[in-house]
Amino acid sequence: MEKFDKLLVETIDETIKWAFGEYTASLIYEYLKKRNCPLHETPKKLEIFSFELRMILGTGKGQIMGSAPLLEKAIVKRLCKKLGLEFNERGPVNFAECIKKLREYYNHGKGRKH
Repeated sequence: MEKFDKLLVETIDETIKWAFGEYTASLIYEYLKKRNCPLHETPKKLEIFSFELRMILGTGKGQIMGSAPLLEKAIVKRLCKKLGLEFNERGPVNFAECIKKLREYYNHGKGRKH
């Protein structure tokens, strides 16, 4: 697994456990595994991960934002911090696109020191 992918998986794990605790995190991981998106494969299945998070956590219909978009934004924000980047996005983020941009940034030498 590439360094960026390891960092991403670590960040996702930390954020989910921070938001929901160990037990609920294990339930989320079991659900993702059954949906053919185990945590360690998330870096290669960003869209599936995002879709399945919305299936299990909801999108907050009738609300400004639901649990899945908030969690995705928290993951992106934490990953930016680890890469030494500022995160200034307002509103929901496109999780897969944000991660792809951060991967490009990392792979072009700017984040390799981490």
